Amino acid sequence: MDRPPIRLVGDRRMQCKDIPDAVFLDTVRSCPGTHGPSNWRMRWDVHARLEDVLGSIPDNLFLAKAARLMRRGLLGGCPCGCRGDYHLPDECQGECCDDP
Repeated sequence: MDRPPIRLVGDRRMQCKDIPDAVFLDTVRSCPGTHGPSNWRMRWDVHARLEDVLGSIPDNLFLAKAARLMRRGLLGGCPCGCRGDYHLPDECQGECCDDP
């Protein structure tokens, strides 16, 4: 079984903190949306475009960064990636980005 690639930053493994929040969110914003109620962006489109900007990013690291942004209320969508969709909270027309 193939292991996911490991990306090094200096002498350590790449971490969520190495992906700037603003770059991730700008990447979501720049991806074409589904034109549905919340203009979902597909995970694989966001991941590919983010890699165009920052270089290779392992899938598990990409998902971890997305989940952190969601916990902080900066990104809406599915944190585990199963639905494969992301949107910005100011575009949300559902209940996923509502304040608790």
